[in-house]
Amino acid sequence: MPPVASGIQTWSRETGTEPTLRVGIVLAEDRLDALRLGIGTTSRELCCDGHAALTCEPRQTIDIGRSEHGLTVRIGDQGPLATSRVRLVSRKPLTVEPGLGVLVHGVVAGRGFHWQKRVDQTLAGNIEVLPGDGGIVLVNELPLEDYLAGVITAEMSGACPADFLKAQCVVARSWLLAMSEPKHLADPFDRCNDDCCQRYQGTDDLSPAALGAVRETRGLALIAPDGSVLDANYAKSCGGVSETPRAVWGIEKPGVSSIVDAPEAAPERRFHPVTESNLAEYLDGEWLARTRVYCCPNTVPVGAIGRYLGRVDEVDDYFRWTVHYAATKLEDLLREKLPEAAALAVLHDLRVVARGVSGRATILDLDWADGDGRQVITRLDSEYRIRQVLHRGFLYSSAFAIRPERDADGSLKAVTLRGAGWGHGVGLCQIGALGMALCGIDFASICRHYYPESTLAPVYK
Repeated sequence: MPPVASGIQTWSRETGTEPTLRVGIVLAEDRLDALRLGIGTTSRELCCDGHAALTCEPRQTIDIGRSEHGLTVRIGDQGPLATSRVRLVSRKPLTVEPGLGVLVHGVVAGRGFHWQKRVDQTLAGNIEVLPGDGGIVLVNELPLEDYLAGVITAEMSGACPADFLKAQCVVARSWLLAMSEPKHLADPFDRCNDDCCQRYQGTDDLSPAALGAVRETRGLALIAPDGSVLDANYAKSCGGVSETPRAVWGIEKPGVSSIVDAPEAAPERRFHPVTESNLAEYLDGEWLARTRVYCCPNTVPVGAIGRYLGRVDEVDDYFRWTVHYAATKLEDLLREKLPEAAALAVLHDLRVVARGVSGRATILDLDWADGDGRQVITRLDSEYRIRQVLHRGFLYSSAFAIRPERDADGSLKAVTLRGAGWGHGVGLCQIGALGMALCGIDFASICRHYYPESTLAPVYK
């Protein structure tokens, strides 16, 4: 076993060793006052502040509750113990295997998105539980490579081709090691387990191919033109053209640029960029029937995609989709989602003011009137905000055309959003990378396709 660095926050390329990572599994915002843990097949040592370490035997349960002064802990029918913090540690290093670890019941997956649900997760590594502001916090501490095995089988399925899993592993490792995004700065962990950071769902979905992908790419990362580890974002489906970091977050990320998700000489390159003038053809043109864009249903059929998605995802055609609202239903939605539109009486129009190169709307104006007939313009100024507001859950992407229906007097009757892709669209397109792997393209070529300005290099052994 190679030496392990102290933690991801202090890691650098000069360190040369694999870092450990603290992953938030249950967050304070989940508002859980009680947790049940299952010990699994390997005994663990339970440490509580002010108490001698206790041995938790295989298949025992631990119930942890939030109290006025901290936590209460029951092991089977023993207890309760009062404590401010709980740690569950293994006495010896454990290999990462399918289903091996501590079982945590009812973990939130897909926080705030249309697919939000609760799932049970089995976690390798050490477990720490502490009271948070509003709910219990559970942190999983483990080496980065063990964490990546749980990422690549949560972001997509362990049934994906080996070269996709290798590419996903390299990209996920690079994004994490770059640590450039200020997330969870006030929390007792480095990154969370959900789409806010990267999906991580422990060991339950591991496959031999996924474990092999982690092992065979160990320490391998994408390197930006300036020599730093690439801040390698990725999303589920670009829809045909990927987006720039500038359009989504208002910043430049050296080595991350927009690409057309098709072979080099493909005619689809005429859609770079997607603009108001070619948007209708991009979304519905005859070219779609024969295109070989990597993320399209001709390459990855909708009927087959279910076996390749992560277990919290739902099967749908994410390449092209349609959302339809009666005007009254959309008005109800806007009043609910926008406090500044609480007085909305009549919606007159929706207008895209700015788009990125992938056609994703980055600024959108809502034109409405209040009960006194006063006209108001409410501006949504990011693709994330647009997706958040224009759907009861979360709109697949902001790469859409607005198709209004009006009465004879010009009043808005209904609105159809015809869209492309799923997610912000920056960096690797997961369904596109899957399509490339299904076409027999190797993982290094997949990485070069989505990050053409980067190189691959080992950053630790």
